[in-house]
Amino acid sequence: MFQRRSRSLGQGDPGDNMCRMDELGVDGDTLRHLPNLGDPMPGLGSSPWHHVQKQLYFNLSVLEEMEELTLAQLELSLLGDPYPLPGAATVCTLSIWKLGELPNSRQELITSQSFQSVHGSLYFNLTQISRAWRHQPSNQGAILEIGSASIEGHKVPNPACVHIAQYLRISLLVVTLNREKCKASRRKRSSFQLPLAFSRVCKRRRLHIQFKDVGWQHWIIAPQGYMANYCHGECPYPLSESLNGTNHAILQTLVHSTDPGHTPQPCCVPIKLSPISMLYYDNNENVVLRHYDDMVVDECGCR
Repeated sequence: MFQRRSRSLGQGDPGDNMCRMDELGVDGDTLRHLPNLGDPMPGLGSSPWHHVQKQLYFNLSVLEEMEELTLAQLELSLLGDPYPLPGAATVCTLSIWKLGELPNSRQELITSQSFQSVHGSLYFNLTQISRAWRHQPSNQGAILEIGSASIEGHKVPNPACVHIAQYLRISLLVVTLNREKCKASRRKRSSFQLPLAFSRVCKRRRLHIQFKDVGWQHWIIAPQGYMANYCHGECPYPLSESLNGTNHAILQTLVHSTDPGHTPQPCCVPIKLSPISMLYYDNNENVVLRHYDDMVVDECGCR
């Protein structure tokens, strides 16, 4: 099972889209891809050259009680080359049936679609029946049938349609919404509306190091000290351009703003340093002039 939490990163107030899957057009804060756990089924009352049936069963028990199911979309991906034979890309029919009371029996047609030479995926909206599945623990799912298209009410045998069924990867995309969590997330974000005082924000601070203060004056001839500087301050949400944040730091501040107890803010660290030259005595009392890299902090940023 693949699962992700929705976090829209558009312009404006991020809290406006915290509980919305804009790309799918539905409300939701969690998206899952559930694999099909159903078993292959024998054909019903006709030649196996006419159609192939598969059981559709998805474990919806992974949804929490407080999650409202807002979208369930069946995705059928055609893998590889389902049309290996010349002229095999003829019209086939895909149907989804409710399971009947008897084993391997079908009861009611949910949806049906004909296709030809499809390379990619087919999608079916199963939101209503998925809601029913969720509240019926004993429900065994549905039947997916792929077979030849009908001509004048009669099935025309076509082994290509049966062959295509062997290339299917079946999954159910499920979007849910936990309204209480969304409200809590918005309340947390509201506490970060006021910007931090400028003195607390990550920036370069002045630091002059005197070598005699660290006991180095006996072997360093020049300089006697230098402006080393250092980085200090907070990396608040949202990160401005002046804070030189990476994409990772931007996302980390976003997570911290919603759950500060588990995720810390990014760190204020040097991102640009420059060298200095030093004249000193080596272990053999020789006078040496050497350039030392990364000795002066020129810029700071959030990482």
